[in-house]
Amino acid sequence: MFGNINNCHNVKDFRNLAKKRLPSPIFHYIDGAADDEITYKRNTDAYEQCDLIPNVLSGVDKVDMSTTVMGQKLDMPLYCAPTALQRLFHHEGEIGVAKAAEKFGTMFGISSLGTASIEEISNLVKTPKLFQLYVHKDKGLNKALIERCKESNFEAMAVTVDTAVGGNRERDLYTGFTIPMKLKLSSVVSFMLHPK
Repeated sequence: MFGNINNCHNVKDFRNLAKKRLPSPIFHYIDGAADDEITYKRNTDAYEQCDLIPNVLSGVDKVDMSTTVMGQKLDMPLYCAPTALQRLFHHEGEIGVAKAAEKFGTMFGISSLGTASIEEISNLVKTPKLFQLYVHKDKGLNKALIERCKESNFEAMAVTVDTAVGGNRERDLYTGFTIPMKLKLSSVVSFMLHPK
């Protein structure tokens, strides 16, 4: 039923397709969270509590969803947040997401742990760009990353402050998707069964 993207009509469908297509460690890296995933559940529940109030019978000839986020004018009230290691789950990784962000007039965020460089993204898209800085012990590295972002005309920066200690991602412990890698036999088999 969930063999291709054309059969996806909601978030649950996309999640099921990803679970079917991706190797187990990669799926759980994307889908998982720390410890008992309570915050993950609370965040999901918070979105379910939001009601969109339609402005009916007001005309649709000039729909304007634009807004300003971090000082950047966007065509819609959403932007592509930084996610590390995107090429693990799609061959284009950040480059594909950056192109999509530009196509739809929104901001693109790249992680310090991105699989595309700051310069690649800057040369590729003119849409507003955000850099997510993981603060390293090496202050020179931090300064160099910030300078590269300035030189590459990034408009915004987010500083990650919750990684003083890596999260206890229990799903990753089960699959062996850890640093260093300790893949289980079932995880290796899952990679072999999901070569795409």
